[in-house]
Amino acid sequence: MAYGFDVSALPAYTDSLSLDLISKAVLKTDLLDYIDLRTGFSSGVVNINLVDADLPVTSLSCGWTNTDGNTVTYTQVPVTIESLQSKSELCVEDLRSTYQSAFMNPGTGNDFIPFEEVIAQSYSDKLTKYLEGFLINGFGTTLGLKGQITSANGAQLQGGTPAAWTAQNAVEQSLDLYDAIAEEVKDRDDIIMVVSPDAYRALARGLVASDLYHFDSVSGNEIMMLPGTNAKVIKSSGLVGSDYKFCGPGRMILGATGLADELDNFRFFYDEAADVVKFRAAFRMGVGVGEVNLFATNDMA
Repeated sequence: MAYGFDVSALPAYTDSLSLDLISKAVLKTDLLDYIDLRTGFSSGVVNINLVDADLPVTSLSCGWTNTDGNTVTYTQVPVTIESLQSKSELCVEDLRSTYQSAFMNPGTGNDFIPFEEVIAQSYSDKLTKYLEGFLINGFGTTLGLKGQITSANGAQLQGGTPAAWTAQNAVEQSLDLYDAIAEEVKDRDDIIMVVSPDAYRALARGLVASDLYHFDSVSGNEIMMLPGTNAKVIKSSGLVGSDYKFCGPGRMILGATGLADELDNFRFFYDEAADVVKFRAAFRMGVGVGEVNLFATNDMA
């Protein structure tokens, strides 16, 4: 006679209910904090207006003679502002046949999403990461910083032999890139060097190996000062997998948007007619460089 439990016909037990939902990690970086962000623009093209004055000096003499070459020149740099959106709809009833039904209302109403705050945070993180990618890579035919700050467009080309950064060469490569920026901006307090997260870590390892690790960081392990310079090294998620880098004055980069709060605002709402919960995010964004010739780049892909 057999005794005990016979559970051979049942699947192995899995506890799906004891732990809350956890959002998957998203790489977020902070380039937007180091450029000149302006609000109040509609979609289309806006011009960055620049003025340059030539002021030659000659020997003092009587009378009034206009000095040859004394001119004030106005130029414009166009910035294309894109109107962007992300929309989706969620049929809550689809969750009834899964473990999520344990967290749902017992009634037939579908106006509540289990763990809505966690899903909202995940959406927020993804949009933040997208904006960083827009700044670097643009959208469609609209160029981002990677397409605008090039030697072909007038940026200074890094000296030496540009190469992918490793722990062995990153310190020299970064200093070569800094040295190449225009002399008239080297003493500014807004110099930034934008690199991929992988290159950032290579530079950190190189600084440790060179006993330069004691230099103060600006913001934990996200932004560091390049020793011997006034440049903040910033990692950008938009450069993941890329060896491209640039350096120059951050306030010469214009980020143009409609309303500042639209960059991090979105909402869920219940559409009773369709019996679904809808998500909507919409925002405007454009990026442009006032004087590309002030920047330096390694011109790599």
